[in-house]
Amino acid sequence: SDVWYSKDAKKWNQAHLDGDFLQGVGNWDAKPGGFTAPWYARYGHSLNALDDEDGDGIADVMVLAGGNSPMPSNDVWLSTDGIRWYFDGYAEWSKRAYHSTAVFGGKLYILGGTPLTNSVWRGSLVKNRTREVGYTVKWTQMKDAPWTQRAGACAIAHSINDKNDGDDASLVNMTDEVMNNTLADTLFILGGLAGYSEDNPDYEGIRTRNDVWKTTDGESWQRVMTDTTMWAGRAFHGCTSWRSIPNSQPKMIIAGGGYMGTDGNREVRSLETYTDTWWSYNGSVWMKINRDEGSIYKDNLYSTNEWTEIMVEGGRKVYRGKWGFSLEGFVTSQDLNGDGEISTELLPQEQIPALFLIGGKVEGFSMVSDTFVSKPGINCELDGITCGKKGTCGVVGCICNSSNFTGDYCNMDKNKSVNRQTSSATAAATYLAPMISIALLAFW
Repeated sequence: SDVWYSKDAKKWNQAHLDGDFLQGVGNWDAKPGGFTAPWYARYGHSLNALDDEDGDGIADVMVLAGGNSPMPSNDVWLSTDGIRWYFDGYAEWSKRAYHSTAVFGGKLYILGGTPLTNSVWRGSLVKNRTREVGYTVKWTQMKDAPWTQRAGACAIAHSINDKNDGDDASLVNMTDEVMNNTLADTLFILGGLAGYSEDNPDYEGIRTRNDVWKTTDGESWQRVMTDTTMWAGRAFHGCTSWRSIPNSQPKMIIAGGGYMGTDGNREVRSLETYTDTWWSYNGSVWMKINRDEGSIYKDNLYSTNEWTEIMVEGGRKVYRGKWGFSLEGFVTSQDLNGDGEISTELLPQEQIPALFLIGGKVEGFSMVSDTFVSKPGINCELDGITCGKKGTCGVVGCICNSSNFTGDYCNMDKNKSVNRQTSSATAAATYLAPMISIALLAFW
C-alpha cells in the first residue's frame, strides 16, 4: 500500500502519505505521514485520473477502485495530490479485481472483472464540499455488455476519426495531449480471460480471448476485429492510445500479456506469455511492430523487443514475455536516436512523446521493477523490419529514400499503386534481412 511518483520514469520518489486512516476500512493503525497508505494493500485494482464537471480536460482527482485486498473489494479512494487519500465509500458495483477501466467522455468506466462479469459502470466526479477531498464519485449502471464475462482485459479510450488537423495539438500542450486523450470518440475493450458460467449452454471453457469490441455511448457494443489470425488471445497485457507525434492520428498499442485457460482438451494453468507489440488505428486492422520467433524451450525464443531481454546465470541472455505491467504514454527528453541532440525541429526539448513500460511479471521469473522507454524506431518497424528497407528512421517516423515510396513504412509503391501495408506477419518474408532492435530501451 505504498505510492511512488516520477517526472521522467528514471528517478522515482516514495510519497509520505496521509488521509483517512479508518478502522475497519483500511490501515487505521498506520502512522500518518509515513510510507503506508490509508487503504489496504492490494493488487488487481485500478487507478485513473478524472476531470470534474468543469470539463477543462485537466485531471482533478485520482480514483483508486477495487482490487484484491486480499479478497475482491469495491472500496473507492480519492486523492487530489497522490499524498492525501480519502475514503469515498463502497461502490454500488459488486466487489471485483482485474477489472478494466478507462476515462471516456469525461467519465470513468469500470468494465468486467473477477469474479467474472460483463457488467459496465460509469462514474462521474461530482463536487461535494461535505467531503474533505471536495469530491465524490457518483456511479451509474449501464446495460450489461454483449461480450463474454471477462477479467484481465484492456480498455482504451481512443479517437478513430480524429485526424487532428487543427490547432488543438499545439506543442505547448504536448504533455496534456500525450497523457489525456480528451478527443476520444470510442471506447474499446480488448482480449481478457473470459468464459460463460458452467451452467450456461454456451459454456466452452474459460480462456484468454483476442476479440475487440467498441462503443461510442457505453451501452451499444460492436465487435470490430473478426480476423483471429492477428494477435493471439491474451490477458493481463498492456495497452494505451498514443499519439506518437503532434497533429497525427493516435494509435492503439497493445503489448505482452499471456495465454491461459481451457480450450478443448488443452488446459494451461499458468500464463504462457507473449513478447510482441501491435498497433492499430481502428481496432480491426493491426500491425505487428516487432519480430519474435522460437520458444522458451531450451531458451530458443528471440524478440526484437528489448523489454523481453533478461540475463540469467552464467551471463546468458534469454527472452521472456511479461504480464501485469503498466504501458503509459508520456514524454521524454533523452537523446533517443543517439545523435547528441535532445531537441528537434519538430519537437521541443523535454516534449518528445514516448511509451513507458513499467514493472510486471516475467514468465518463469519473479516480479520486476524495471522501466523501459520507446525509441523512435517504434514508429518505423513492421514485423521487425525498419522502413521496409526503403528508408531510414527519423524521430517522428520513416523517411523514405525515394519519392516513389510512401506509407508509414515506405511500403507503398506509387508506380505500382499497390498498398503493401499489411498487418500479417508473413508480409515480412519479402524483406528477409538482419533485424535492428529499436523498440524499447531500458532505463536500468
